[in-house]
Amino acid sequence: MNNFWQRVLTGILFVIVVAGGIFYHPFSFFAVFFLVVIAGIYELNGLLEAAQIKTNFLSALSIGVFVYVATFLTQSGISDFAVFYLLIPIVLLVFIKELFDMDDKPLERIGSSLLCAVYIGVPLAMLNSLAFVKGIYHFELPLAVFILVWINDTGAYLSGVSIGKHKFFERISPKKTWEGTVGGFLLTLMGGYVISLFWKDLNVVQWITLGGIVSIMAVLGDLIESLFKRSIGIKDSGNIFPGHGGVLDRFDAVIFAIPMAVFYIEVIVR
Repeated sequence: MNNFWQRVLTGILFVIVVAGGIFYHPFSFFAVFFLVVIAGIYELNGLLEAAQIKTNFLSALSIGVFVYVATFLTQSGISDFAVFYLLIPIVLLVFIKELFDMDDKPLERIGSSLLCAVYIGVPLAMLNSLAFVKGIYHFELPLAVFILVWINDTGAYLSGVSIGKHKFFERISPKKTWEGTVGGFLLTLMGGYVISLFWKDLNVVQWITLGGIVSIMAVLGDLIESLFKRSIGIKDSGNIFPGHGGVLDRFDAVIFAIPMAVFYIEVIVR
């Protein structure tokens, strides 16, 4: 199988798993992103190690997974906010653990653990805020964020390949062009309009605005991950998705898009 068809097949399976998990049931939604949190923290931990930064995978995993699970429990109504008080001893243990690890760079290990948890665990935890309204599961908003990100990626790729000439951010991502970026943005606005015809969680203007926000943040998220990889001289964050790289390569855009989508929905719309 050549690389093109490998990418196509992997991309289709990826969309089926993510979109299907969101659409099917709140617990399939939980399971999909629970695994993404674990895999994402594992990959980011690997990037830090490749950059010769001291890390503590178990500490990062503990905080990231806890934040994700606790947010799911509170947003779904299974538990109340009191569950978050458990975060206090978990974080304190991350610091206390360094007293007994006999490592010469405790600040690096603590900092890298918190970075992994915040960069991966928090954005995916915030996806629960889009999925649940007063404890009731609604798949539309979280699925829409992913659809808009995929539309943006597709539009940017097609525009960039066909008419792309002017480099957008050559220092970080040499293949990105202004034409591709603008093309992705415009197609995502159109995607927001089309979604508004079917899902009434937001009005037309709000859906289009969300499309614009997602497009901009998706580009920034992609650039941030490219910055990480370029700083240590690697092409992909992993190889779990043949032809597409790792978990971070596939979720870098939504990692930035989700928090701003939540901000927009919770602060501006609601």
